[in-house]
Amino acid sequence: MKKVLVPLADGCEELEVVAITDILTRAGATVVTAGLQAGPIKASRGMTLVPDTTLAQVQDDLFDLIALPGGLPGAIHLAEDSILHVMMQNQDLHNRTLAAICAAPQALAIAGLLTNRTLTCYPGALDGFDCQWTNTGAALEIDRNLITGRGPGVALEFALELVNQLYGPERRAQVADELAG
Repeated sequence: MKKVLVPLADGCEELEVVAITDILTRAGATVVTAGLQAGPIKASRGMTLVPDTTLAQVQDDLFDLIALPGGLPGAIHLAEDSILHVMMQNQDLHNRTLAAICAAPQALAIAGLLTNRTLTCYPGALDGFDCQWTNTGAALEIDRNLITGRGPGVALEFALELVNQLYGPERRAQVADELAG
């Protein structure tokens, strides 16, 4: 069974959190939501989310995928978290999958993981960041072990691509068919 981490911070985009966790759970993954600190998270549109654990409690665990939801100021909080930086750097060092949607690539930039990478993000989310990347404006980008999505409007497509990367195209198609009814 694949194990996925979804870090949560106050101000995260709830649509992206729900799409990622729901779709990956449907695919059969064990999804762990981890707050930057203990307690409920207040998402960007006011929804309260209750993480399974804290990031500190899972910092030594291995994950097949770390998937960062965007939203503001959630992405900024993720970008400022030193535990998450180390986890993402280790994930990349061991060529395990990283994913970020919307403004969340900011956390990857701060952790130094966007040099010479092709990615997409919410328009303007990386303005002012010192990183080298190519933005094609596509809804999704895949560059080796990095998957990025433009924003909440592509959250389902993004989550289905995460299923594809973890389980392959057949499982992705099965999950997509189940969603269609």
